[in-house]
Amino acid sequence: MPLVCNYYLTLRCNSKCSFCNIWQGADKTLASGHAVLSNLRQLPEAGVRIVDFTGGEPLLHPDLPLFLKAARAGGLMTTVTTNGLLYTKRSRELSGLVNLLHISIDGATREVQDRMRGVSSYDSVIEAIHTALALGERPDLLFTASRQNYREVIPLAELAQRLGLILIVNPAFAIGGGTGELDIQELKELAQLCRRPYVYLNGGVMKLMQGGGNSIHRPRCKAVSAAIVISPKDELLLPCFHHASEHLPIRGKLLEVLKSPERKIALQREGREDFCDGCTINCYLAPSLPYRFDRYFASFLPWGVKYFYYRRRRPRSLGTLR
Repeated sequence: MPLVCNYYLTLRCNSKCSFCNIWQGADKTLASGHAVLSNLRQLPEAGVRIVDFTGGEPLLHPDLPLFLKAARAGGLMTTVTTNGLLYTKRSRELSGLVNLLHISIDGATREVQDRMRGVSSYDSVIEAIHTALALGERPDLLFTASRQNYREVIPLAELAQRLGLILIVNPAFAIGGGTGELDIQELKELAQLCRRPYVYLNGGVMKLMQGGGNSIHRPRCKAVSAAIVISPKDELLLPCFHHASEHLPIRGKLLEVLKSPERKIALQREGREDFCDGCTINCYLAPSLPYRFDRYFASFLPWGVKYFYYRRRRPRSLGTLR
């Protein structure tokens, strides 16, 4: 059964990140509220426990609070990843509805942050962190480590420790127009730099990346088994968002679509397609790890313990971020 639903509410984005190509697309669709609510009602029966509202920038969808309330009412854990540009403006309507709030930050200085994000964003992100803490939220700081900025993990780790928040480090992966994938030596250096308090790195995914990514001969990716991926156009995407070769219309019948011949074929082929060879997309490798106990899952466990150890601690006073 799939553990998580990656729900793309929109592909619109108000950032122009150097490591991402989603913002370059022409599709500006906003997910239909009726369709989202229908799918949320069916996700628990499909086995899903976590719904990740993503994009694009999910805060660009006006009905996000409604979706969060519906998901929580259905017993789902909610996660939202935001670039922070709109968070302060919408923070009160989101307050208390997000189990895991991820605020992206890719530089400890205005120069680096704004360069990585392609827009003026540093001040908005800092304000978003302040706002979340003032409202009693416990945001995680999400850092995408690319060739251009991976050593920023040092000052960002210091920031996280000062605030008592966790810095989640995701190495950039190569896809579409994105740039900045780390080479083997840089990945090894990054792994060492992450052995600091309040820093989380998925050790299993890192080991896979250092080993060249997914192998089609012995696939480790279970994207179709582990995740349900829904597009803003109310389609089930197979096998994953980044390599979607099937776009199956849902139309209120998510449970039926999950039993479709197309998905059954995708389950048989997951991790074995030509484009799966060498794949390092952590969005799908991470939820794939629990589906097999091996060295990759074993490498994840200590980092998972570390995350929950620091997650249980109370955030510190706001202090100064600048």
